Amino acid sequence: MEVYILRADYGRYTKSFKDNKYVGIGWFEGVNPINENWKLDDKDWLKEKYKEKYIDDPKMRVNQNVGQIFRFINDLNIGDIIICPYNTSELLIGQVDGELFYKADNTSPYSWRKSVKWIKDNVNRHDFSQPLQNTLKATLTHFKVKQKDEILEILGFKVSEHKKKIESDFNPNYVYEQIRKQFLELNPTEFEQLVSYVLRTLGFEPTQEIGKVGDRGIDYEGVLDVQGVASIDLQVQVKRYDKNVIGELDIRNFRGALKKDFQGCFITLSKFNKKAKESATNDEMKQIQLIDGHQFTELFIEQYDKIVDVIESEENDVLLDKLQFKKSLLPI
Repeated sequence: MEVYILRADYGRYTKSFKDNKYVGIGWFEGVNPINENWKLDDKDWLKEKYKEKYIDDPKMRVNQNVGQIFRFINDLNIGDIIICPYNTSELLIGQVDGELFYKADNTSPYSWRKSVKWIKDNVNRHDFSQPLQNTLKATLTHFKVKQKDEILEILGFKVSEHKKKIESDFNPNYVYEQIRKQFLELNPTEFEQLVSYVLRTLGFEPTQEIGKVGDRGIDYEGVLDVQGVASIDLQVQVKRYDKNVIGELDIRNFRGALKKDFQGCFITLSKFNKKAKESATNDEMKQIQLIDGHQFTELFIEQYDKIVDVIESEENDVLLDKLQFKKSLLPI
């Protein structure tokens, strides 16, 4: 059983896929490959047919698109899991239960289709690990997901014996929890400093002095510079909770405190409940980025060397001593 992503024109047709119980691709609209006896298992033959239709496409695009068409036809099999993103942070997940068929109608412009039994809807992508979230950001229309066991587990499928053997030797969840517990040993000021260091390694530059924003719970305010590509005015709230789960009221209060034209990010060492997540991703209101304890730990692991460099540059030896994990213990 494999796991694949299939984008429905960046989420425009995901609901239609759900309502009509299929997934589909385009590129050869109006062509019934079954009736016309196309050589669907011959990639080179498909490539020639593609070049006949898209004569101006560069070689890279030809190879990429034909690869996706071939993958949809030949690699996406009955029993495989398919993920279709909405144009929000939500995902639709199902299981393929039919072979390739052709149907042209007004439900979508994609007439090459496979039927799907949908299993889960409105799955929040931010519930997944950072590596999987990064995979979901890929721009291809159709591709295989490497972190398939993470998806299979949330669907209730058993992971492979090989996966279990790996986890018996090294369980990343256990490591993340140990690191998170060490964060909880920091006092509130030290943890706020740690959050600021993590944010700075991601391109955040404060425009308000740390600890002195003082605006209805806003802890940090500044500009997130995404490597010169874009700048985002950002306000951040931090809750150094262990067991207390963040609820919808916390999200509503935070949203109400945000300045106009600022985006919001809520960071906690605990978790967000279902209603908090739904409120944060409500597309009728200003959306809030949520980072829970597991995700914050993943960011810390990914940015570890940069964080240490920033702490050393500020000669914050006390915090540095508390965060000097043995790198052999970090899953990086």
